[in-house]
Amino acid sequence: MPYKILPTKEFEIDFKKLNEFMQQRIKKKIEEVAENPERYKHMHYDYAGSSRLWIGKLRIVFSYSIQKRELYPEKIVFTHKYRK
Repeated sequence: MPYKILPTKEFEIDFKKLNEFMQQRIKKKIEEVAENPERYKHMHYDYAGSSRLWIGKLRIVFSYSIQKRELYPEKIVFTHKYRK
């Protein structure tokens, strides 16, 4: 059973900046992540508790709750620097 996807406001704002092709790629990948988010790279330091995945040159930062079975896409990183 896939996790329920609950994007943050910051993610939604970043998502709307993208063209339709990239939006479709991200939607498809997030649905794939919702099947098993535990397999993706876990982050450290300021982003401890979050994971990331690459889609082209974009990084998608997300977290999840195993108990609630919810996936939280947090932000889209457009540059090579992560900033909180």
